[in-house]
Amino acid sequence: MKLATLGPAGTFSEVAAGLFQPEQDHDIQLLDNLVSCLASVGRECDAAVVPIENLTEGFVSPVVDYLVQRPLRIQAEIRIPVGFQCLSNSANPTQIWAQFVAAGQCNQYLHKLGLPIIHTASNAASLQALLAAEAASAAIVPQHISCPETLQILNNNIADNPRNETRFVVLSATSEEPEFNKDQRWKSSLLLIDDNDHPGLLVDSLQVFAKQQINLTSIVSRPAGSQFGDYHFFIDFDGHRSEQGVASALEELAAMNNIHWLGSYPAAEIGKQ
Repeated sequence: MKLATLGPAGTFSEVAAGLFQPEQDHDIQLLDNLVSCLASVGRECDAAVVPIENLTEGFVSPVVDYLVQRPLRIQAEIRIPVGFQCLSNSANPTQIWAQFVAAGQCNQYLHKLGLPIIHTASNAASLQALLAAEAASAAIVPQHISCPETLQILNNNIADNPRNETRFVVLSATSEEPEFNKDQRWKSSLLLIDDNDHPGLLVDSLQVFAKQQINLTSIVSRPAGSQFGDYHFFIDFDGHRSEQGVASALEELAAMNNIHWLGSYPAAEIGKQ
């Protein structure tokens, strides 16, 4: 299987892609941006492994927005810990390179350092800039990156949230879903599309889930782009569409709303598919 994910080499996305069906020899394609990864699904690639939610930063808006326009199917989810370290070529650096998301998740450490921050396009670019630097410098890089021999670790755990993690999803263009196993915990995802100016869209939908005693694990709104006050809703919940309560809820929701079904898939533990 050919898998698209966000490059360059060494990204958290590449780590997540490597955890998907590790017993199989997938061909992992490292692409420049998330939209390219998503657009390749069903075309140049069979599936994409993309981040959809971070414990600190919340949902990844470009992924949710893309699914509104092209409802791909979630085949699996992968959760990985997200930690950062500070590497340096000197015990007393005078500047630091950091990718903007990494910098945002290490604010407290950066504030304590008080160094000028040079933003980069990726964590890999931060490391490469440090390796090429002649001046006393530092860089924020993921914890899973080994420290080169020419550098030193100033601090091996600098994230604001030591329990931070990112949830990735495996998206495909096929309607096939993993085979249901009642002994496993399952999750499902869908989009409620606000295209009929339905007053109380969210409230009515939440009541359907409550009536069937279905636990919602996350819900996020995205602007419909038509006028202020119109929103689409991305919803994750416990259960599989084969289960009676979920099936009944989906039938009732479909009668009320335009639904983009995104799939039922095994719930992942951190560090596992």
